[in-house]
Amino acid sequence: MKKLIYIALTALLISCNNDPRKNLAATGNFGTQVNEAEAITVNDALTKLNAEKEFNATVTGLISEYCKGEGCWLTLENQGGEPLFVEVENKAFVLPHNINGKVAVVSGKVSQTTNDAGKTEPMITASGILIK
Repeated sequence: MKKLIYIALTALLISCNNDPRKNLAATGNFGTQVNEAEAITVNDALTKLNAEKEFNATVTGLISEYCKGEGCWLTLENQGGEPLFVEVENKAFVLPHNINGKVAVVSGKVSQTTNDAGKTEPMITASGILIK
């Protein structure tokens, strides 16, 4: 029994040490290169989404939440309004740990998605994210 517990603990420690996110820089460009000069605000993106079904854009905002598991999503804050959910396209790259409160510049497709509760929410499917 002791041997089984030892093996399980060893496997857990090895898997935790192989986390690809632990060696990532806390800031920088992840995925495709992001052109920060083209960035619009979260509020501007949501206003445009009211007029268009979907569009490509670069959006900047403050990170209010992020995926602590796989590093595959984040949420951009929208002062006084609905936040903007950002999902990494096809999980092509991962985001670093401890990015709450940092500024992100996200490039991708802005659209509407339906959540598990059946509510429509705005989102960006990101091809690239710059974290500052």
